[in-house]
Amino acid sequence: ATILGLKVHREFPDLTEEHHRDILHDPEKAVTQHFTNTDAMEHLLGIIKENDLVCDGWFALLAHAPDWLHKLEKEAKQNGIHLKFVASVRDTNATVQSELQHWVRHGLEAKAGLSHKERENLPQSLKIRTDKHVESVQALQEQGKVTLLPLEKADRVWPKELAKISPFSEKQWATAFKKVGKQNANPSLPIEGILLTMRVGSSPQSDTVIRSVERLLDELEQDSLCRYMVVVAIDADEESSDGTQDLVQRLQSRVNSHDQMHSFHLIINEDRPNRQVLPLCNIWERMAVKAWEEGADWVVLLGDDIRIQCPYHYRAIYRSFLEVSERLKVPFGFGSPWWNDTTFPGFPTFPCIGKAHFEIFGGLVPRHRQGVFINQDLDPYLQCLYLKFKAAPLVSEAKLSNDTGGNVGASQARYQRIEATGWRDFFWDDIDPIRQYVHRFNSNAAEALVLDVIVPSYRVRLDYLEPICSLAIPDYLCVQFIIIIDNVDKLLQVAGSLSETNNNELSIHEAERILEAHLSTGNNNNNRVRVRCNRINLGASASRNRGLDESAAEFFLNLDDDLVPNPDLLEHYGQELLKSVSDPTVVGFIGLVRFPRDPALPLKHAAVLMSYLTFMFEIAERGEDMYEHPAWGVTANILFRRTAVRFDEAYAKTGGGEDVDFSLRVAGGEGKLIPVPGACVVHPFWEGSVLDLGSHFFNWAVGDGGLLSRFPEYRYWSFPNLSETLLALLPMTMLAGCPEKVILWIPSFVLVDVVVDCSNRDEYRHRCSLLKHERHPLFYFLAHILANIYVIVLECGRLWGHLKRLNLRCVCHRFDWHCSKLPNAPYNFRKGEALKFAGFCIVLVLVEVFMAGNLSRNWKAFTYRRGSNETCPAI
Repeated sequence: ATILGLKVHREFPDLTEEHHRDILHDPEKAVTQHFTNTDAMEHLLGIIKENDLVCDGWFALLAHAPDWLHKLEKEAKQNGIHLKFVASVRDTNATVQSELQHWVRHGLEAKAGLSHKERENLPQSLKIRTDKHVESVQALQEQGKVTLLPLEKADRVWPKELAKISPFSEKQWATAFKKVGKQNANPSLPIEGILLTMRVGSSPQSDTVIRSVERLLDELEQDSLCRYMVVVAIDADEESSDGTQDLVQRLQSRVNSHDQMHSFHLIINEDRPNRQVLPLCNIWERMAVKAWEEGADWVVLLGDDIRIQCPYHYRAIYRSFLEVSERLKVPFGFGSPWWNDTTFPGFPTFPCIGKAHFEIFGGLVPRHRQGVFINQDLDPYLQCLYLKFKAAPLVSEAKLSNDTGGNVGASQARYQRIEATGWRDFFWDDIDPIRQYVHRFNSNAAEALVLDVIVPSYRVRLDYLEPICSLAIPDYLCVQFIIIIDNVDKLLQVAGSLSETNNNELSIHEAERILEAHLSTGNNNNNRVRVRCNRINLGASASRNRGLDESAAEFFLNLDDDLVPNPDLLEHYGQELLKSVSDPTVVGFIGLVRFPRDPALPLKHAAVLMSYLTFMFEIAERGEDMYEHPAWGVTANILFRRTAVRFDEAYAKTGGGEDVDFSLRVAGGEGKLIPVPGACVVHPFWEGSVLDLGSHFFNWAVGDGGLLSRFPEYRYWSFPNLSETLLALLPMTMLAGCPEKVILWIPSFVLVDVVVDCSNRDEYRHRCSLLKHERHPLFYFLAHILANIYVIVLECGRLWGHLKRLNLRCVCHRFDWHCSKLPNAPYNFRKGEALKFAGFCIVLVLVEVFMAGNLSRNWKAFTYRRGSNETCPAI
């Protein structure tokens, strides 16, 4: 039509989800509602007036609503336009296949909001719609309203029929058709390369293997759109076996009898004397290269034990490659979408590697890495290569299970595992060729920042884990949530309640899978979540380290499992990352950990705030008035650049000091930590009574006391605090036989501690202001007393830690929590402790005077009574 000088309209308007669903299931309703409820008639008339040929949009659906076709014809005639309707005719199955591919290419399954069952039945739905359309068109033909153009006779029939209804001759149409040629509006279907390697064995094992392979291919063909080739790798010692010959014959025969199977190719593995370690990655490499050379658009390594659980897997993976191509503006076949392995959820066990990878690297594995990968870790490595461009999505609908291989916790693999050391670090160096490829086609292609959120969890409380795993993820971030469970019993309990299964019937791996599935789909987030469980309780530091070992991201965010993040947490971190990602001196970002400020806050919690024990939790907000870059932040909410540093597991399991230690070692004295007050989480107060809180702080300090010996540059001497003073006095008191003095010392020392702090009016007012709400003066005073008691308990814990570690040189020394960021901080703290120590000394003198005076009075009473022959009472 364009060659003949006709103006053509072939656009389909944007439609709502309801419109798409109605067009599929009830096209007559869709057309009727569209024309009834909108100004559609005027819109179509406008298109007709501006064009000579209209071949898409609502016009294509008019056959389903003949009444509206007649109305449109009448309206056009009144405007002096004579309409002629034509319809192409072809085999129904070919029409359904073409429509099915059209739905995939344009993402209509998602736009129509089809459920899993509707996607499974899409071919049948399209066939029903096609049959209705054919019936309607034939009826219109009988009325003389439509001219039918059979597709198989396009060269001979179309010019003649079109000449009858247009001002152009048959010869003109034939010449135009000859110039254009005949082609499908859809491109050729991509070919999926199925890679298989196995031991065939002899009968009856070989019969089982052949049945398994045929079952796998049958399951692949459940997706009627699927076109695939098969590449099989057989060990050299089985090349001539009866089982192998039978398998090869079956597959070659299948190529001839099954239209969906494109081709079959056989590769013989190199001989392995004495059954050496299986070089699976090398076999995978050779099969992939063969498949790409034979025309595969993507390849995936499967096994004869695989069960396909999605009847539209091909459409889902096809669409995933299309979305990557459309978003990045690169050729189709770029990226590594991966199957949803229900045996090992959250892990890219079966990545689909696009043909662009072959063009980039000349093979599956970059040449300089081929000696590193033996039979493990290649799958996640390949997936990670494409994370920067968000071209490695999980295709959640494409589910499969791995009956024999897979996770060690689920079943035993059939070969000895050899891990690829260091791949999580070196793969970042292998991204450059991919980047260069993308920039050939799109120099402005955006790169994502890859971030893992690591959460160690002993509590396993869903009310905390669900909001964390449901965080909104900005488009420029590629995020995975890694949950490390440190309480097997609690995991089994939670998984049992989620699956309504008895705890005793679940394995740890099954429980991991259940919780992972729940957290991945909670609140319709579809975020990537990986759940791993320690077999024994290892503590917070070891659990964080396991999360770091699982991570291959550029950045990692530490969160605790007892907080509630603001929904925009990742957005705030992401914006700061974008500003500082190119500055190598920025090693991390400190988020805000805010404690609740309720107007009715209980005294025990108000005292926690007034004790300054939560000061560093909120340093991201408070630090702006003190220093630009805090030296450290708490692990409850802090983000770091990728590092080889790990948390020191010498600290207490429940935490205390490991966050300071980690931050200082990562920064190395020159690195900067940027406060991000907008990246806020709400940390509820620790549960329990005043005694429980005191116990928590005591154990906390037992651990963080180790910082004094680990970082002597931040250690300084100070006057003995209450616990140290008592430690020095107790031996002398016990030797002197006067333990009752301690009963007088302790409350007196506590009183001194409180009085000294309260005497500093500015500090007292500042402590009161931390509550953010006006309270009664007596409440403030009582909270201050309790706050000082918390600190005293903390000091006792720190002293106990020194004694446990035999670090006596750390006694009467303090750690500079500001790490030299506030030069006067040690002086001011020492000044306060000097006043308290002076008060302790005065108390000692007064107690001695009191005790001496009391003893003198008792002695006089004793001698008087003895002289008067009275019975002497016990003193």
